[in-house]
Amino acid sequence: MKTRNKLYDKSRLRLLCLLTALLGIFGAGQTWAGNPTTLTVGGTNALNGGYWTTDESGTLTEASADNYNVYYDGNGTLTLKGATINGTNIIGHVGAGIYAEGDLTIVLEGTSTVTGVQDPNDESQSIRVSGNLTIQGGGSLTAQGAETSSGSSYGIFVTESFTQQGGSVTANGGDVSGSYKSAGLYVSGGTVTVEGGTLTATGGDTSGSSYGISASGTVTVGSAAVTATSGSAGYASYGLYIDSSSPSVTISGGGSLTARSGSATSEAVGIYVLNLFGSAGAVTVGDNSTLLANSVILFDQSFAEKPLAPNGNGSWLIYGQSNQTSAVGGNYTLTDNLTIESGNTLTIPAGSTLTIPNGKTLTADANQLVVNGELVLEGTFENAKNLTGSGNLVLGEITLTDDKGISEYAGYHLKLKSKKVTYTRALSDNSQYGTICLPFVPTSVAGGQVTYYQVEKLGSNVITLVETDFEAGKPLFYQTPGTGSITFSAESAAGVELVTIPATDSFMVGTMSVDTPTAGYFLKKNNFYPITDEVQVKVKPFRAYVKGQNDASQASVMSVNVARP
Repeated sequence: MKTRNKLYDKSRLRLLCLLTALLGIFGAGQTWAGNPTTLTVGGTNALNGGYWTTDESGTLTEASADNYNVYYDGNGTLTLKGATINGTNIIGHVGAGIYAEGDLTIVLEGTSTVTGVQDPNDESQSIRVSGNLTIQGGGSLTAQGAETSSGSSYGIFVTESFTQQGGSVTANGGDVSGSYKSAGLYVSGGTVTVEGGTLTATGGDTSGSSYGISASGTVTVGSAAVTATSGSAGYASYGLYIDSSSPSVTISGGGSLTARSGSATSEAVGIYVLNLFGSAGAVTVGDNSTLLANSVILFDQSFAEKPLAPNGNGSWLIYGQSNQTSAVGGNYTLTDNLTIESGNTLTIPAGSTLTIPNGKTLTADANQLVVNGELVLEGTFENAKNLTGSGNLVLGEITLTDDKGISEYAGYHLKLKSKKVTYTRALSDNSQYGTICLPFVPTSVAGGQVTYYQVEKLGSNVITLVETDFEAGKPLFYQTPGTGSITFSAESAAGVELVTIPATDSFMVGTMSVDTPTAGYFLKKNNFYPITDEVQVKVKPFRAYVKGQNDASQASVMSVNVARP
């Protein structure tokens, strides 16, 4: 999604942002401390503790420790064990299935769902905690806000801080038909910390603003996977929105964060960092951690949108804004198919790598991607030959054959590498010597020991060879005692360098596709015979022939002599 650099109404936005910031500081709600003073679960007062079962309609029935879906210990910890909980339209309880005033810990066991309803004031908050909310356990929870007509909808609404230590949490805001908010996770007065487990927060479609996650403090992702996605919006759409005097996003411990926006009339941003009282903002991706976002923007006291470049030793991909100089950081591997939308360009800087693995597809025009680092192409990208830049294109496994030669890999503008390259040569019977010109340096030869030679001098009837090292693209002779076939191969995680044009040699011409020379000498049964008008020769790919003149000075046959040290 494209990020607008200019807004439709700057004055309106400045006023809106200022009011939002002031509300975040002075009006975030009452600060709660200690255990809840009010706790309602599915319309049932659970403050004094107890056990309950739930049915498909979400009705709570008193139960025992031997058989329950909901348990509250009376001391701030609510356990959900395969519970189905529906919201109620109690005035002041915002349609919540779980409503708490005070700090609450929810322990997850099994699979539980909490579904909000639209209250008499047209609001819906599936889970509402006026205080701090902590999620623990290894189960799963889906918190779904209701569709609303003239009010906001939230999956989880917290007035202080949100902490998740484990489990799988899905928080969805409902679709909103009016100009109101929809948010998956909305933390109005504190931080978001996901230490473990998975968190998926999705904002619904609305004529107002949609948020995957909205926070008023720092966002920290540890050994967890967090996905924040906003819906389409009539005003603004933010995957992750942070409004703070010192905003930051930190991903560490091998964690991952994906932040994507939907479409919007005014703003559509993956990560939006708002700091109206300063100019600071930071996104840090630690070792072995990853970030994927369509855009990352800082809006500060200058009332200007600025691309916010991530830092750290992890990896990231920011694919939806052309002015992001650090679009790829570290070694980023696609986990899903990805389309770079028309009008956006993406640069892989020197020192960074973007990998398209097997089974994944990158869709973009060649002019939308500039490769100054490396693009590893094991999956699908149809315009790879037309890519430009000063970097490398690393292909997957390549098997070269005499039938196709190098034609399949010719015409690339980028320097080529491959994870693994293999070429097999069938050996002629009773032939001691052969010619070879490969686009890579083999690190392994199977089928017999091979010695390589180049031409030292060309006599009247003798070609003198001298032993040499193998070079990619260099036309050479080889000698092997092997029979049947020999296989040349090279393999490297960093990529094996390839050339598609033979190197220049004073005496020899290499081939990487079929060639029909009009002069020179060709090798046949350990001797060289002249190429003349009467003797036309097709030289197969990955071989070589000796230069010569098509006149009477050519000997009818030339023998091979190997110079000794």
